Amino acid sequence: MKKIAIILVLLLAFTHKSSAQMGAPAMEVQEAQFTSNPTSYIGKTIKIKNISILLSDAPSPGAPGSKPCNPPSPGSKMIKLEFANPRFSGCFEIAQNLCNSIPKNLECIGNVVIKVEAAGNYKIIDCKVQP
Repeated sequence: MKKIAIILVLLLAFTHKSSAQMGAPAMEVQEAQFTSNPTSYIGKTIKIKNISILLSDAPSPGAPGSKPCNPPSPGSKMIKLEFANPRFSGCFEIAQNLCNSIPKNLECIGNVVIKVEAAGNYKIIDCKVQP
């Protein structure tokens, strides 16, 4: 009986630890909400649906007066997300393995999950292109 109690306690502890590591799910936001006040999402993970995505080797020009993007980290690329708000500009980095689902040099619609790291710097952690 004592062994069963110990096993149950260990199992509960392990389950609690693994669920804590998974993190909170992405908060779904509308494109207009995000582009009107992107700094309110710093440190959060958000999901934006039905966004225009363009994967290209050519660097995309930022909005007038915007700062240039830092180079992507190794194993990543920069990607352009097209927002309805023409004044919004940001640097969107995506892991190379996520790029495989995005047609190159062809604008498509999809859903993205973004980790907002700092003002103007965004890391796409999931991308699903719609058929």
